[in-house]
Amino acid sequence: MLDAMITWTSDLVHVVTALGPIPNPGKGQEPPFGDEIETLLKWGLWGALFCCVAGFIVIGARMGIQHKRGEAGGHMGSMAIVGFATVLVTTAYTIVEKLAGAGG
Repeated sequence: MLDAMITWTSDLVHVVTALGPIPNPGKGQEPPFGDEIETLLKWGLWGALFCCVAGFIVIGARMGIQHKRGEAGGHMGSMAIVGFATVLVTTAYTIVEKLAGAGG
């Protein structure tokens, strides 16, 4: 298994180096539908933030219900997942900007 993975990785490196450098579009012209795509991405961001807030509300409701019943719940794992998702959503623009050089 390891030998196959090393061989595959070596073959991939040879293919990538044979293709040459990745082309850089530089300060190319924005497509005519660029504003619509940006609007859709902003709507997606708001939708994702709404889901993160709803996730915290649901976790809080579950904590209250299970506390009233006298049950112990493992809510910290759920809170960690929703917290990480919130951080990822709120920093998505910065991550993409730094990795891809996108943004204005």
